[in-house]
This record gives sequence, structure tokens and C-alpha cells, in this order.
Amino acid sequence: MRCAIVPSADPCSAPRFSAMMTPCAGASDAFSDAPVSPGLPLSRLFGSLALLPLLALQAQITRRRVPRLASAKPPHHGTIAGVGRPIRILAMGESSVSGIGLASGEETVAAATARSLARLTNRPATWRTQGRSGATVREGIDYLLPCLASEPADLLIVAFGVNDVMALRSPSRFADDLKEFISTARNRIGSEAAVVVGGVAPVHSFPALRSPLSNVLGWWADALQAAAEGLSRRLPRLVVERLPPRLEPERFAVDGFHTNAGAHALWGEDIAALAMPLL
Repeated sequence: MRCAIVPSADPCSAPRFSAMMTPCAGASDAFSDAPVSPGLPLSRLFGSLALLPLLALQAQITRRRVPRLASAKPPHHGTIAGVGRPIRILAMGESSVSGIGLASGEETVAAATARSLARLTNRPATWRTQGRSGATVREGIDYLLPCLASEPADLLIVAFGVNDVMALRSPSRFADDLKEFISTARNRIGSEAAVVVGGVAPVHSFPALRSPLSNVLGWWADALQAAAEGLSRRLPRLVVERLPPRLEPERFAVDGFHTNAGAHALWGEDIAALAMPLL
């Protein structure tokens, strides 16, 4: 077992386009007010599998073209001043948590959420991150959870999705993996911890991706988002974020795949607003 907690130089920092070569097992089976798109017909998802040879070639080309970026440098935890009992925040997930493309951990969504909650409540807020670039939810279960210390938290931010899209994880397996991840994490940090599940990013708008790869991955991302939203009926004290249907190019780092500090600041504000009724 290898604990991979936001390393400063992550060999997995490149997008995992190679996962598009073959689908995983089960593959064939201002933010919050973004409109909810209708459910995708299964024929669109399953029909996209016929494009796999073309998509695999396009993915290989894209992987060679997109630069590798490092994870954010320390700190990977911090405290925002305030009065009263601190709001303890833990963020776990993929490269968005480890801060690929950011200069410092203080620019990550965890720190941004802490600043927003401290401002909204006047209470102090502590934050810490535990991320693994390139991770699907299943890999988070295998590699992140064994490293999770039994320290109480008031808010758990769970941010996965892009790599599950790249791996063509089935929506049902994605939702089941999220449920297992959250339940196991709560066993360590407290069963009453509030949870905000980050929205699945609108992959079709990533500047690094081109059609038809971007279109197919965008359809898959919508399907995983719809599956994740069902978690609010399966687990208590949990809300699932929905990101805008499109992210503008200026919200991305130089690789055109990972979001930049400005996007993380907005993301933290959105998560704080979603978490407030649960805290």
C-alpha cells in the first residue's frame, strides 16, 4: 500500500488519455444555479463505443500534445482566522484536490472553501487536502482511504469524475464507488460530517480536447453527473454540486485540461454556499 498524499512532483499529472484505449469493466452497463440537462439516451453512450478505435488514436495524440504540470507546492493544510469553534474541512479526490497547475496549496479548492466559510460565518476554518492525480473513485478507495487519519472533520469535499470519464466507468459503478468512498471516509472522520460531492466537470469544454473525443467524453460526463446526483437520496447530510454546462477557456491552466487558481476560487465559493445549510 502506497500513501500518495498530494506529492510535489506527481508522475500521474498528465491527463489519463491512455485509459480511452479500452473501457473499464462495467462501461457497457457561478455554479450551483446551472440548468439541469435532460438525461442522456443510452443509445448515445453505447453508440460512442463504436468510435473507440478513432478515439484511442485521438487520445494518444492529445496525450503527447498536452504538457505535464506539477502538483501544487505546500502547504497542503492551513487555518483561516475567526472567532469560535473552527470549521474543519477535508478535501479528497483527484488532481483538482492535489492542485495540478496551481502554484500553492493555498490556491486549491480546499483553501478557497475555508476562506469562503470563514467569511460567511466569522468562524475560523481549518483545511487539509488528500489527493491523487489521475485517480478514479475506485483508485481513491484503494490508495487514498488507507492513508486517511482518524481525525474529525465537519465538512468532507469529494472531487472525482474526470478520470472516471476517461476510463469510461459506468454510471452505476461510479455512483456505487462514490457511496463506498464517502461511507468509509465518514467512518474515519465522523458519521455526521457534511459532504459536498463536487460536480463532474464539463469535459467537452476543455480546451485541450477536440471533437469527436470531447463530444463523447462530454456525454459520458453528463451520465456520471446524473448518477452522482442520486447519492443525495442514498446518504444523509450530502449535497451534489452541479457545475456550469461550460467552462470558459480563461478558467484553465496552460495545459488546457486542469483549472486555474481563479476557477478554484469560484469553486470554493460555490462549495461553501452548498455546505452552509449542513454546518
